[in-house]
Amino acid sequence: MCTSFRLKAQDSSVVVGRTMEFPNLMEAKITVLPRGFAGAGIAPSGTGRTWTSEHGVVGIDAFGQPGWLTDGINEGGLYAGLLYMPGFCDYTPAQDKDPASCLSIVNTVAFVLGTCASVAEATVAMSGVNVWPWTVQGFGNAPPAHLVLHDGGGASAVIEWRDGEMAVFDNPIGVATNSPHLDWHLLNLRNYLTLQAQNPDSITIEGVQLPIFGQGSGMRGLPADGSGPSRFVRAVAYVATLRPVPNAAELEMSALHVLNNFDIPFGLIRAGDSPGGDDHTLWSTISSLTGRRYAIRGYDNPTPQVIDLGSTDLTPGEPRQIPLSAGSFEALTA
Repeated sequence: MCTSFRLKAQDSSVVVGRTMEFPNLMEAKITVLPRGFAGAGIAPSGTGRTWTSEHGVVGIDAFGQPGWLTDGINEGGLYAGLLYMPGFCDYTPAQDKDPASCLSIVNTVAFVLGTCASVAEATVAMSGVNVWPWTVQGFGNAPPAHLVLHDGGGASAVIEWRDGEMAVFDNPIGVATNSPHLDWHLLNLRNYLTLQAQNPDSITIEGVQLPIFGQGSGMRGLPADGSGPSRFVRAVAYVATLRPVPNAAELEMSALHVLNNFDIPFGLIRAGDSPGGDDHTLWSTISSLTGRRYAIRGYDNPTPQVIDLGSTDLTPGEPRQIPLSAGSFEALTA
């Protein structure tokens, strides 16, 4: 499970917010991929598509592999993230494909962030590769996901795999969650056209005035469950009704408050009797594509940690990884 959204400020600044839900942390670490990083995709016979990063990248990896990013931004102002798509993801078979064009889905974020600076460049780059169903050891399958893209100019797109073919969708609303496909989510929004930020007026029936019970009644019927379709509608409602803010700094705070509404505690969503299968919000990120700032907070530490790409050493060298820090409640003297 995941929720992501794009926000814009009055000065055209762009900020992306995103949550990651899963039963376990997957050995995730904050990762810095410097310029010159030698990336290599996975092919059936070994090494697939290779690339040398033109842009420095900061993000979150998975399974302890620095080149397997699930979320991140680069110094060119491009965001990329993987969101889970169980039951609606069919990667392209690798047979009869050039091994040198092959990538696993776990390679895609590092690939586009290392080589592209805009959504347009990323979609062109992805059209030249073949994402095939490579099974991640210990995971049990090829992680089903779609690739979400945003850039500092405000462009957004989602790349999905249907019936063995890659499909690119423009995403003007800038929201994405999980299954099913993006076009279904956009069509489903028509079921919620009566929702509004404005409180409804009272009505009178047979001389009896019926006022609202309280503030927020205009959003009565907004779905509150944790499913992908419901979170999509809820995210669109929050994004569409935010009061405008002037700049990137204030937009980061807006993103933080929107993310608070998608913070799923351990135990609310259960796949069975064992707590080991409970999805919960492992981490959330705020990516300022204009300010080139990447902020992350984890389940055990609600205080965001911020990496400023402008002051981060992105010169050629080895990838660097930082464990997510744990926090605690500290006593205050009153």
